[in-house]
Amino acid sequence: MSEVSSSSQKRHVLVLGAGLAGLAAVRELRRDFYVTVVDAKEYFEFTSGILRAYVKPEHWETLVFPYQEVLEDRLKVTFKCGEVVALHSDLHCAEVRMIWGEELEEIEFHFCLIAAGCNFNQLSRFGISPWFPVIHERARDGKWDLDERFLESRRRSILREHQQLVDLHARKASILVVGAGYQAVQWACELNYFFPSLRVFLVDFMPRCLGPLPEDAAAYCEEYMRKHGISTQYNVKYDENSEAFWHRVGLPDRADKIYVLSGAKHSNYFVDEVAQSQRGPGGGGWILINKFLQVVTKTGERWGEGAIFAVGDCASSSGEASKWELPQLPKTGFPAEQQAIQASKNIKALDRRWFAKRCCLGGLPMQHLCGPRYLRPTWFPWAAGIFAISLGPDDGVLIVGAKYEKGSGRVYCRGAIAAAIKDLVEVTKVASSKHEHWLSCTLWYCLHQWSSICS
Repeated sequence: MSEVSSSSQKRHVLVLGAGLAGLAAVRELRRDFYVTVVDAKEYFEFTSGILRAYVKPEHWETLVFPYQEVLEDRLKVTFKCGEVVALHSDLHCAEVRMIWGEELEEIEFHFCLIAAGCNFNQLSRFGISPWFPVIHERARDGKWDLDERFLESRRRSILREHQQLVDLHARKASILVVGAGYQAVQWACELNYFFPSLRVFLVDFMPRCLGPLPEDAAAYCEEYMRKHGISTQYNVKYDENSEAFWHRVGLPDRADKIYVLSGAKHSNYFVDEVAQSQRGPGGGGWILINKFLQVVTKTGERWGEGAIFAVGDCASSSGEASKWELPQLPKTGFPAEQQAIQASKNIKALDRRWFAKRCCLGGLPMQHLCGPRYLRPTWFPWAAGIFAISLGPDDGVLIVGAKYEKGSGRVYCRGAIAAAIKDLVEVTKVASSKHEHWLSCTLWYCLHQWSSICS
């Protein structure tokens, strides 16, 4: 680990990924550390609302903002727009290919927090789906005419997809949605609401929609879909090349358009395989962590001397590396943010321990010793069990108390009230991420602090 020249100099934290979790970490760390943020795209996009943008493009403008003005102008941290191609745990540095060219920049750090997220399409090698822009060079493979790392190209990509849907709607075409989780259900209902002439079909190999979520929530969504003419088929394995499959789902001539929103896929290409899981969703590849959110190897050793942390959708506590195992967290925003805040506090605790040791050995003044004294293990946040599912703009269902047990949780409300709550979450969360509205920032700060106190 790099040494600092004086007792008053702040240490450097490198945050990889500037989604909800990355921004939560930045807000927690920026006053006590020099923070550098690296993201492979130049803009923030609120993923939970992105499906509405394809059917109503003007909605997309409310979900995005450029990183530069928020991270550097408002939060006063350094932003590097580029893709991490290698993370050297022994040297405590990362190699970053900048977005504007092919040159590599080496960034040293004292601590690193990985919040790289994931993709949602286990049938695609790189998880390509409408859920997230294609931003990694490996996934782009030089074949994409629109480079979605850039804000304007992402806008054009959204508009192009929307125009395709307009054309399909005019033809009264058929759309097949593969998967029946909450993302797929929302997408099927958005298509049906904004393009009523489309024939929408939804299939999944599970026995019902919404997977492990409560039975009454699944029943409500199923009733909505059938009432609005969305054809649903369950216990059916998707096989694009099987004529029997297409006849079974009622599309003997096949679908005009297929969307796959089923399962998660990792994008941890820069992490050594020694620190990646061999099993898990999408065939594994998730970053292994211990109960303190530190990255570990398959043998349980702390990777990077315990100074590298991973949080949110990119990580897994699969139990491969130790006997400790955290129940699988849903890949949603709140638990990712909660873990980012907790990892940030553990970074502060490690920094305090390291600094106190230097003070004792070198006779340095005892300063900068505020903050947590011990590393705190992570947990299953109470709000990780909240799911706000929209069924078009005017209907939805809000689930609370969902756990890792199948069918856990309950329906808190449904209908227009649930849809309004989802819209409120979206508006306040984007405002909080932009660090521009004190009420939204205070609301989400209190929610996360309350979650820490209650756990």
